[in-house]
Amino acid sequence: MKKQSFCLAAAALLLAGSVTVGSAIAYFTTYATASGGAEVELGFTTTEPNEEIKDGSKHIKVENTGASDCFVRVRILYGDRYEPYIRVSGENWEEKLEKDQYGQDVRNFYYKDLLPAGETTPDELLAEIHVKEMEYTDDFNVIVIQECTPALYDENGNPYADWNVILDTKQDSYN
Repeated sequence: MKKQSFCLAAAALLLAGSVTVGSAIAYFTTYATASGGAEVELGFTTTEPNEEIKDGSKHIKVENTGASDCFVRVRILYGDRYEPYIRVSGENWEEKLEKDQYGQDVRNFYYKDLLPAGETTPDELLAEIHVKEMEYTDDFNVIVIQECTPALYDENGNPYADWNVILDTKQDSYN
């Protein structure tokens, strides 16, 4: 009886072992090695505003200094009392009145085309300051804030902007 139980246990062990050997052999036959390497570049995008003051107006262009194509937008800030004296316009720029994170109305200006890496917007955004019409003689600032978002592509390869994906870099001052 002991010998018979031993034989049954050995047969069961042999049967169980033969079932797992097939999958182990399959693993070893599909194993492959590779050599070499490839550099992966994430392609971050950075942009810088180029501002020039001529004839009492601010001429604004945005330069894509990053490695990826992007879309850009610009916000121009100044005191509320100067609103009647500043007019912002530009060919190929679209103005949209939107709410900021505090619920305040802000005017954003979106460049309509994709801005390729290393390029500058060929069409400038112009902030005309009509000083002669002003009732105030105080000094004031016209501040330019620009943002970019990387170009995303749909299933047909068409670029689009998702302004919830903003790559942000901090620069304290511009030279």
